[in-house]
Amino acid sequence: MESEAAAAQGEGDLLHQFERILHDDPLIDEVGFLHPTQLHSLLADSANKSQHFWCSDHKLAVSTDALPDLYRAARHAHSNATLNPPSPSPSAAALIMTHSKALLILCPDLLTAWNSRKKVLSANYDLKHLKDELQLCALILSYSPKNESTWCHRRWVITKLAQQIQDISELIENESLLVKQIAEKSKMNYRAWRHRCWLIPFMKAKQVLDELNRSVKWTELHVADNCCFHYRRSLLLALLDSHGVENGKDSLYLQSDAHLMWKEEIRWNEMLIRRYQGRESLWIHRRFLSQWWLQQLMNSEETCPSKEESLADLFLAQEIHLLSDCLSAPGDEFGETRVQAGLAALYTLWISKQDAVVKGKVEERLQQSVGSLKEVLARVSSDKSRLWTQLLHC
Repeated sequence: MESEAAAAQGEGDLLHQFERILHDDPLIDEVGFLHPTQLHSLLADSANKSQHFWCSDHKLAVSTDALPDLYRAARHAHSNATLNPPSPSPSAAALIMTHSKALLILCPDLLTAWNSRKKVLSANYDLKHLKDELQLCALILSYSPKNESTWCHRRWVITKLAQQIQDISELIENESLLVKQIAEKSKMNYRAWRHRCWLIPFMKAKQVLDELNRSVKWTELHVADNCCFHYRRSLLLALLDSHGVENGKDSLYLQSDAHLMWKEEIRWNEMLIRRYQGRESLWIHRRFLSQWWLQQLMNSEETCPSKEESLADLFLAQEIHLLSDCLSAPGDEFGETRVQAGLAALYTLWISKQDAVVKGKVEERLQQSVGSLKEVLARVSSDKSRLWTQLLHC
């Protein structure tokens, strides 16, 4: 019994020391969990007296051998603090916030700890505490950038802030910058990009357009990451909503800003496709762009018929020309041009499935240039000829 009490006392002292460090330096923006030998080298060159923690320049290091005891103590302290009535007193609320912070830094997946913080914050809508909550989330995301619980809690905090702050443009811009920084360190982080998409309804039209322009360079450097293209698609749809563009109600002949923007996105996408061979994310993005654009062209053709070659015909001719270039590209040692040809053929098959009229136009133009669609598909992937035949007749 005495040994158990001593162990519990030791764990409590360890937790108190950890929470004291977090309290004394509220601007800590990075946490690392180090092997004792690594931590020892840091402690040897500093004035820290602790054997388990090192803190300097708002950076915190925790020894891994202290984690089991520290976690048990934090879990126990948090459980005791939440045994209070539904509306805890100010002192009890402070204990919940202190213990849950320590617990979540050690294990950010504990929804019970996040919910206890929501309960305290909901009882007292304090602007400063809500902004401190964003800092805590950023701290956890610095070492656990794909933690879904932290991203969910961050969205909850932003929603509360939006209810208190009339203009949250600066807050939203900072959030978008945070996601960009996290995405640069954590590749293919769809949770971070989903959070960035979630921010779009809070943006003004100018902010959406600025985000679209700023994301160009980043996207060009990460053409294999479909997340950034999904973000651009969300921005484009938001801009369409802000312009009030609906199918059949906004003539292409008016050359509205929305249509010019969409046309430029298609041109930019083609440039990337020609520059980076065999990147599926680029072709997925082109499908999205082509679907809406072709629908607009077909609608304008119905409302403003012309005896000359229609805009839809010109667009399809451009897409067939792109396919022809991909099919005729010389081979390379990495096989990227072969992959590119396959993606181009699948894209053409996808276009032909959009509409019966479009299918007829695609087949006609293919026959004039590279052969039937069936022949093209067999050419790029003969081992899948049965699958292509089934898709052609679907």
